[in-house]
Amino acid sequence: MKKTTVYDVPLRVFHWLFALTFVVAFGIAKIVEDESPLFYYHILAGLFLGYLLLFRIIWGFIGTRYARFSSFRLHPPELLQYFRQLMGSGTRLYPGHNPASSYSALAMFALGGGLVVTGILMAMGYKNDFFEDIHELLANGFLLTVLLHLFGLIWHHLSHRDALYLSMITGEKTTEDEAAGVARTWPVVGMLVVVLGIFWVGYLRAHYDEGTRTLRMFGLELRAGEVEHESESGADNEDEHEAQEEYEEDDDEHEEEDEDGLDAL
Repeated sequence: MKKTTVYDVPLRVFHWLFALTFVVAFGIAKIVEDESPLFYYHILAGLFLGYLLLFRIIWGFIGTRYARFSSFRLHPPELLQYFRQLMGSGTRLYPGHNPASSYSALAMFALGGGLVVTGILMAMGYKNDFFEDIHELLANGFLLTVLLHLFGLIWHHLSHRDALYLSMITGEKTTEDEAAGVARTWPVVGMLVVVLGIFWVGYLRAHYDEGTRTLRMFGLELRAGEVEHESESGADNEDEHEAQEEYEEDDDEHEEEDEDGLDAL
């Protein structure tokens, strides 16, 4: 058995950016209130997550062998066998995604996509209990999937002592067949993912109005949480209106007094 390169650079770049973006988005949502100006960065992270998912879907069809969805082990009997072996003396070595990581990857893609869609809908104004509950449920489901994925990595390492957790850093895995590796790792595509991501963030920043906390993109208008000064300005306008009415009433009283004085003369 030898170390073989199975994961290309774009896949590894996606993996770590995807993980980091979710941590940032989830952390902001738990720490920052909707009314805070910092809540915009939660939406920014969510839209960046959407960009990453779009790339991963494309790369899942045109990427290298083990980046493609066709390489995923999505047969339920094979998954059950994998778990039985994992609880025993150990499992077989898969050059690409094993059955557990295949299912967890698809689950995270689906949950991430749901988070992006429900987040955009709420930012567009469809902010009700239904979408908020669904959004929170998806986020917690994503977190649970990540924790199970990490637990599986630790358990696999204890079973095989093959440092599987390093495969998304080096791209290498211990395989029984050296020919199972990929010939090209496409570092240029990985760099392109980063560069396009930077441009995407720049576009979102350029189309964000901090005064109204409104993000305009592709004909959509997204609101970054609630704006505190809206209610305050509404109250100020109401006070000004009441003051104007009182002023007009005083003018009317003065005019009536002047007319009474003229009549007395």
